[in-house]
Amino acid sequence: MNALILAAGYATRLYPLTLDTPKPLLPVAGRPVLDYMLDELRAIPGLRRVIVVTNHRFASHLARWADTTDAAGDLLIEVLDDQTQSNETRLGAIGDVAFAATAIPDLLGSPLFVLAGDNLTDFRLADLVADFHARQGAASVICLVREPDPVTLRRSGVVTIDATSRVTGFVEKPSDPPSDLTCPAFYVYSAEALRLVPGYLASGGSPDAPGNFIAWLHGVAPVYGHVFDEPRYDIGSVESYEAVCRLFEGRLANRGDGFVPTP
Repeated sequence: MNALILAAGYATRLYPLTLDTPKPLLPVAGRPVLDYMLDELRAIPGLRRVIVVTNHRFASHLARWADTTDAAGDLLIEVLDDQTQSNETRLGAIGDVAFAATAIPDLLGSPLFVLAGDNLTDFRLADLVADFHARQGAASVICLVREPDPVTLRRSGVVTIDATSRVTGFVEKPSDPPSDLTCPAFYVYSAEALRLVPGYLASGGSPDAPGNFIAWLHGVAPVYGHVFDEPRYDIGSVESYEAVCRLFEGRLANRGDGFVPTP
């Protein structure tokens, strides 16, 4: 299994913080967001290759990080430049998945763990991947997080599942949320699902929001949800970034060490 971190956005809602720094490299309690993600990826058995897809503006920033981070351990990190140079010309999340699969053709031959580069979690990503392997790799598995706040639900992608945890529906920003399950961007795609991406795009599917692909995919291939009760932290605005920094800095002060996700 390989991992693909989506880091090609321009994070305009975080300006001026992200004018010269890619959002995944913003510091949280003294470490870039991506270092926390590498901590999680190192804990996944059999995962040794991490591709970070970024834009041309920030490709050199990510390359320097990949060369110098002490969080990589024995992971092989590759930085892939999608050659876009502005928010207006961005490929979008699914567009970048397709770009990576074209640039690195051997990605199509095995499952791919796709992660947005701007989320931190209190749960273990290894549990999501273990769920995928428990299904013998025959179905994609997506991360679901319970969200009690109806206002947040109406701003999120909301998923419904059946008694077996199979995804039965996905709706983006519903006025009347059908469940309390949100879908942050952590997806383990089966090799079969990954091969369907070009057809999805060719049929007019949105290349931007990754949830739109899940909304389409569950109708043509099996997709299951792995439900976490612990929170995740989305760095989508200056306010949310500052809140995450306060939380993690408080944990660091209280524990005397770095962030340790809840087991």
